[in-house]
Amino acid sequence: MPGRLLSFLCGLLIAPACVGAQQTSPSTVDDLVRMGLAQNRDVLSIRERIGEAQGAVRQAGVRPPPTINANGVTGKPLGTLGQEQYGANYSQPLEMFGKRSKRIDVAGFGIGQAEAELQERSAELAYQIRSGIAERVAEQEKLKLLDDLASVNQDALRLTEARVREGDVAPLEASLLRVEINRGVVLKTSAQGRLAVAETNLRKLVGLPADQPLPQVASEVPGSDTLEELKSRALQSRADLRSALLRADQNRAGIALAKANAKPDVTLSAGYSRQYSLFEGLFGQTSTGALAPINEQIDLLTFGVSIPLRTSRSGAGDVQTATARSSGSQLQQEYLERSIPLEVESAYQRWTAARASLDLLRTGVVEPSTANLTVIREAYKLGQLRLLDVLNEQRRLVDNELAYIDAQADASRGWAEVERAIGGNLP
Repeated sequence: MPGRLLSFLCGLLIAPACVGAQQTSPSTVDDLVRMGLAQNRDVLSIRERIGEAQGAVRQAGVRPPPTINANGVTGKPLGTLGQEQYGANYSQPLEMFGKRSKRIDVAGFGIGQAEAELQERSAELAYQIRSGIAERVAEQEKLKLLDDLASVNQDALRLTEARVREGDVAPLEASLLRVEINRGVVLKTSAQGRLAVAETNLRKLVGLPADQPLPQVASEVPGSDTLEELKSRALQSRADLRSALLRADQNRAGIALAKANAKPDVTLSAGYSRQYSLFEGLFGQTSTGALAPINEQIDLLTFGVSIPLRTSRSGAGDVQTATARSSGSQLQQEYLERSIPLEVESAYQRWTAARASLDLLRTGVVEPSTANLTVIREAYKLGQLRLLDVLNEQRRLVDNELAYIDAQADASRGWAEVERAIGGNLP
């Protein structure tokens, strides 16, 4: 549409000022999304949570460690001689009622939840990049339109000033053109500022350094799925629903773990001790007949089983907590199953309305406005209208073209929102 406007403005004052279209690089929107998913530090940090969850599963499978205890008793430091005892004990806790396997089951759901979280953040990033691309393309189109308009108005001003010097037109017409040129400069400055902001935000999302240029990308073509197909896809691929399902399963497994933890474990122990006693003042004869102090050495082997006395009330609080958590996750799952189709429908309706507005702007506003400018231009050439009438209609056409560009961006953002609502379009 900006090219069509340019052709009419060029013919308005018989001053060719056509500007060739810039060639864009062969990059696509998916290329930038893929680049963002690979370089965005926020996404990369969430990806590390998968390894964190895997470590938690590994740790959940660790068995209770054994305990070795060494002890000794002697009276030598206190001046008491003849009484010494040394020993060592070994104990091994045994988890009962399948606690270890239940703990592994609970921790295992964390991996799927971390993957779902990564998918959800990736889908959000993809939406932000696609929206940022739409914003950037819109501001670039506006700048091109305003550049073309400025070129036409400058040529028109030179021609009008020459006619003023010859006395063909009043100086007011040159003044009107200068005002119009300055107005275009203001619009262009605003568009340049918005473009700089859009490119900075897009660069941050993609993870590009400041010295690396942003590639130009081609516009996307919306899919052809029906609303019902989109709703079905959303229920199958939405990461938040998948995460809710995993939490519900994890919390149900947590109830079983809490009940198992409420039951006692068993600790097996074994030990060895040696006791040495010397009877002071008592002597006996050795095999050779010599006198020697009487002493006694006793070696003992001990073993036992330790079972804590726990009642049903010992883990009642943990069971109640796990049960409430499971109930809450079930309600969250049901909420998402009901709300996701409504979110998809809402996004789809906004996109449909944006497309309808875009079509109406093209056929009912921009094209008639272009035709109106043609008529007014011919009337101006015949001397039936003033230059002010031409500039007013030209301004309306420019405003309509700018509104059409905004509508294109709204339609692109609307489709990106539909893709986000169904779980993200990840390349």
